[in-house]
Amino acid sequence: MEMNQPAPPNAIDRNSNGHIGAPLDRVEGRLKVMGAAPYAYEVKESAKPAYGFVVESSIAKGRIARIDTAAAERAPGVLLVMTHRNAPRQAPLSLEGSDRFARPKPYLNDAQVQYYGEPVAFVVAETFEQARAAAQLVQVSYAAQKGEYELKQNLAKAEKPKGGEGREPDTAVGDFARAFDAALVKVDATFTTPVHIHAQMEPHAALAWWEG
Repeated sequence: MEMNQPAPPNAIDRNSNGHIGAPLDRVEGRLKVMGAAPYAYEVKESAKPAYGFVVESSIAKGRIARIDTAAAERAPGVLLVMTHRNAPRQAPLSLEGSDRFARPKPYLNDAQVQYYGEPVAFVVAETFEQARAAAQLVQVSYAAQKGEYELKQNLAKAEKPKGGEGREPDTAVGDFARAFDAALVKVDATFTTPVHIHAQMEPHAALAWWEG
């Protein structure tokens, strides 16, 4: 492939609103480069906040056989220890619906563990340090179950996706083998997606308070 000639006009070149490629200043740009941009954790309310700490599962698949929260509940500053035994009932997990952000994503709904690191308890305390210390006192025993962890070994079980937002998936089927054999240049490689990806380094937090 050679790219030694100017590309013909495209949709970006015909940008009608003039925004694409323009040197526009971000509203919060100066605050961010000066280190003055506020994050959720830095929002100050009049009421003293409580802090939560999640206890995550140490197995990838199975059931919670026993969970002991007594020591955590007696720890200094603890306001609540929530598990599947006392969490509010929630709608079951669903992959249906046009709005993927509005689909039910229940936590602490039952004793089943579906993945490593799944929340199995939530400790609320007067300070973050107290919540974290109490979370370490929660004792959980599991009945592990056989799981599937290797993608290559389970490709035969793969199902054709239904498509996003209720649409048919975007697919194109042709004679790949014939085209590949006739190609002057061939690249034969296997690409995989790593488990861990890069992410922002901001302090993650969610702050909520009652109104009314």
